[in-house]
Amino acid sequence: MTVQDLFQLPIIKNFSVVAGNNGLHKKIINVGILDYEFSEGVQLVREETFNPHSLVLSSLLFANQKPELLIETINELIKLKVSALAYKAVIFKDLPDEVLHFANEQDFPILRFGGDEYFEDVIFEVKNSIKNRENDLFLQNIMRCLIKNEITTPQLQSFLKQINKPFEKYVFTANIRMMQSETLQWMDSFLQFQSFLKSGVVCPYKNSIFILLTDKSERLHFTKILKEWMDLYGIPTDGLTIGYGKVHQTHTELHLAVREAYYARIMADIETNSVCNYADLASERLLIELYRKDAQFTSRYLKEYLGPLLSEKTDKDLLQTAITFVLKQGNVKEIAEAHYCHPNTIRYRMTKIRQLIEPFDNEFVFYENLSAAVKLYLLHKTIEGTLLE
Repeated sequence: MTVQDLFQLPIIKNFSVVAGNNGLHKKIINVGILDYEFSEGVQLVREETFNPHSLVLSSLLFANQKPELLIETINELIKLKVSALAYKAVIFKDLPDEVLHFANEQDFPILRFGGDEYFEDVIFEVKNSIKNRENDLFLQNIMRCLIKNEITTPQLQSFLKQINKPFEKYVFTANIRMMQSETLQWMDSFLQFQSFLKSGVVCPYKNSIFILLTDKSERLHFTKILKEWMDLYGIPTDGLTIGYGKVHQTHTELHLAVREAYYARIMADIETNSVCNYADLASERLLIELYRKDAQFTSRYLKEYLGPLLSEKTDKDLLQTAITFVLKQGNVKEIAEAHYCHPNTIRYRMTKIRQLIEPFDNEFVFYENLSAAVKLYLLHKTIEGTLLE
């Protein structure tokens, strides 16, 4: 959590930044109070020894009628690696200009608040948010391991023990992403599921969110239940892409369930579908496993096979036409509509593409190889968020 992130908390949303805007990236891992009814401010800071990366709350009572203590105190807080000071505007409505100038020079954020916020409530909200973020980070690391690594049974048992949930025999998984969203606030409604999901997990992962539900029966209608939860919390489906894994046994196959939901959602993104079930994928499963197990080899192969289309000297329309050709399954009319051109233009481009990358094989082999390469290319682009160079 950073100083900037604090403003996402309801109790802090009305705080204002009066100095140190360039330090809002500093992280917050603790919160404390600096408030004494006498003027030994600097010495008290030394004695208090706030933890590094703390948010310090104060009414600045110790500096009442002694504003010269403010710069000294802020300097000591900086030495202790405190991330920010938030003061309640009861003694000082506005801080002296020299104090603000010093804080700006040091990139030390100073926040002001003056409403009905109590220190105890601010401390509770900040610490609770820090705890939730730490738990989210812990779960994200586990999800990353389940997706990317080869997991042994002892490792899986260790992960389950660390998560410490009363998981049932069968696990149902969904990975959800909001397309074309500049923020991650859309996840907040899904995170509310955690309050009643006693035998499951809700976890952000990169720009998506995982929902894991376990049950005694493998016949649970998970998609129906998830839809009911979304309706209950007023979550619209517009703009969402959802990937569902197959049903698996929790204590031996959790990694497969998580992995399948993640890659099913990736395929939904690639094919611009709102939903993708891993069970419905065919040859795409082979491509997913190839990419997952050896991304470096995959990248080298794509650079070699698609190299002529990736070259800066090549018309970019050719690569985009090849992609649309695969996604539209060779339907020339639909491809032409997508590119706002005549079908004959698409036929000409496909002939040119074939001449560039596979001039000697027959048409069937060319289409088969092109389809695999384009899907691998889109997997790389969607997962890594970068183009091949």
